[in-house]
Amino acid sequence: MTISGEQTRVRAVLSRWGRSLREVPRWVWAVAASLSLVVVVVIVTGGLARSATEAAEVGAGDEVRTSTYAITVLDVAFTDAIESEYLEAEPGEKLLVMTARMENLADAPIGVGTTADLLKANLVNTSEPLLDLHGTEATGSATVWRNDGSAGQVILQPGVPDEVTIAWPVPDDAYTDDAVALDVHEAEVSRGAVILSSRVVTWRPDGLVARVLVPVAETR
Repeated sequence: MTISGEQTRVRAVLSRWGRSLREVPRWVWAVAASLSLVVVVVIVTGGLARSATEAAEVGAGDEVRTSTYAITVLDVAFTDAIESEYLEAEPGEKLLVMTARMENLADAPIGVGTTADLLKANLVNTSEPLLDLHGTEATGSATVWRNDGSAGQVILQPGVPDEVTIAWPVPDDAYTDDAVALDVHEAEVSRGAVILSSRVVTWRPDGLVARVLVPVAETR
């Protein structure tokens, strides 16, 4: 087929489309225009973006459950030193000490502040923790221990609730309103690591499940 013949065929197809469009009832065009306007408005206002569900606000003693772990903040206090753990705040800092009951809802042991076997839970002591202080940033790594006096890293076994204490060093002027806020995130579970092992499991923060607001107890 010559170029001229091809052009003639294209014009004929376009002509048939034009006649078909002209035969469409006006009310159909009106509906289409209205729908287009609605779509534009939704896009402009961010309606097609992922909806950000407002997190629930809970208090001390309220359990927050995610798909992989549960936590109930029992109390919070500030102190300058914890002799039993050999912790002492640096100048310009104080220690935020939080006691919580935690439960591992996964099917493998998880560490609080550490890695257990091939599972990295990232609950604390990471740039994106699942348990994140809201309103301030820790000035160093958190220290985690059990209240029963047992030594060693805190490992939570599946389905066994445990009471643990987490101490963060924070700026001395943090939380001057006498209330601490902790953001609790859902865990996005990913498997495999290019360098380490294809069996490595990592939890990373996903949606915000709840914000725990806890009045500060007397300074220890």
